[in-house]
Amino acid sequence: MKPRLLLVELHHLGDAVLSLPFVRGAGTKYEVHVLCRPASNGVYRLLAHPPIIHQWEPPWGDERPAGWGATLRAVRAEGRALRALSFEVAVSAWADARVGLLLAETHATRRIGFPMTRGNYYGADLPWRRRRRLLGRALSMFWKVLHPRTPLLTSELQRESARQAHFRCWQQIAETLDVPYEVSLPWIAGTAGATRPPDSRPVLAVHAQARLPSKQWPAGRWRELAARPAVSQKFDLVEILPAGAEPVTPDHARRINTPDLASLVAALQDADAVLCHDSFPAHLAAALGKPVVTIFGSGQPDWFAPWNNRAHVVQRPVCPLHPCIDRCGMDRYLCLEAVSIRDVLARLEGLKFNP
Repeated sequence: MKPRLLLVELHHLGDAVLSLPFVRGAGTKYEVHVLCRPASNGVYRLLAHPPIIHQWEPPWGDERPAGWGATLRAVRAEGRALRALSFEVAVSAWADARVGLLLAETHATRRIGFPMTRGNYYGADLPWRRRRRLLGRALSMFWKVLHPRTPLLTSELQRESARQAHFRCWQQIAETLDVPYEVSLPWIAGTAGATRPPDSRPVLAVHAQARLPSKQWPAGRWRELAARPAVSQKFDLVEILPAGAEPVTPDHARRINTPDLASLVAALQDADAVLCHDSFPAHLAAALGKPVVTIFGSGQPDWFAPWNNRAHVVQRPVCPLHPCIDRCGMDRYLCLEAVSIRDVLARLEGLKFNP
């Protein structure tokens, strides 16, 4: 019987995709368990050999987050609930003392992750991020005083540079455990695409939605881009429409409704290339091996560009507060307004398609 490993990924859908190469590789040596938000569990089920999934909605990140006392009680309770599974290893790629506390409460023999230092913490220089980091450091020190022989993490890793890609964090954990970091494409099982004539134009899938306004390119720009001859004449245009989304493409474009994850995977699988925001579909398309042109706003592409698609990122770093992550400090989204249609067309023209 393989020893058990717990991976904690309590961020969002795209972040769950970023952890898949580690999950695939760790499965060669461990019985992999994943603790994730309920919304993310479907991502892990896309793997050919899914991990054992535990769902938990953490008491932070929503519109009315719990106070620190309630948060810590909930974190400790969840960690203790997982303790009965006797994990040999527990890991996380995020510098978050709350997650470190959860790992410690599982009593896993090895707890591997990134302490909440300035070098490990994304956006550490932003005022609100600095406050959160200092609170996390205080929690870590308080735990050390109470439990001097039981550190939150038994192996503390450090990012190699401030601009290190998040993928590399997972790879560092894999190296610490001496397990493969499995990035061979595709990462997930897609569907069999429709057969097309050999002389047909490449299919460009457009996904014009984003979870955060700070990542949403203006709808008017999308409409103008889709009408340009460089797009309308070069590509067969398909717009992917999640539930409730309004179309931004011309009427001649084909539109596909994707009310669930399976339909989104199928739509991305049938495309030759994908154009979208810094969002979940970008990472999902990259996991399928698709070239992805990604429009970045508030985020930092060095950290979170889709796998193997850093060169296709569209961004204009004009804002003095960039990257603000998810709290814009300006009166409007300068970073998104600065991205021109010409910028996007230049990236589309540079795409190479698989034969």
